[in-house]
Amino acid sequence: MSGNSVTIDLSASGSVGLWARRHVESACLVLETGGARCEVDLGRAQVEALRDQLPEVLAGLDRWVAENDGCERGGDAGRRAARVADRALELAAVAPDEVAASLREAAAEASARAEAADAAVRALENAALAVDEAVERLDQVLGEAEAALPRRP
Repeated sequence: MSGNSVTIDLSASGSVGLWARRHVESACLVLETGGARCEVDLGRAQVEALRDQLPEVLAGLDRWVAENDGCERGGDAGRRAARVADRALELAAVAPDEVAASLREAAAEASARAEAADAAVRALENAALAVDEAVERLDQVLGEAEAALPRRP
């Protein structure tokens, strides 16, 4: 973020409101959290810009939720595989050779797949974080470039 940025963390208890102000032909965006209230006057162009950006932002949030759900499912599957593989190896220790070999083979396959899922989850998490960092940096550079460029009529 640049030195001209303001950050307000609404957390779960915060609220957002937006309404039109007819007498001044603007809209008011109200952010409330922790007993503090911030009002932002927006002209028609800013409201239209927000409207146009909302579908992309909502889609981004949906992707984030899907990514997290996928990572959680991958982690759960890995934990289940480890639990079952441990049980199979314990049973293999006392089972006849033919059964023990099958148990060990199945446990090794489950463990390998769990490790692959874990690696994929870590890779997805790292890639998503890297994208978020790149977007934040691009946003900062865009803000600096817009501030440095002359205003167009």
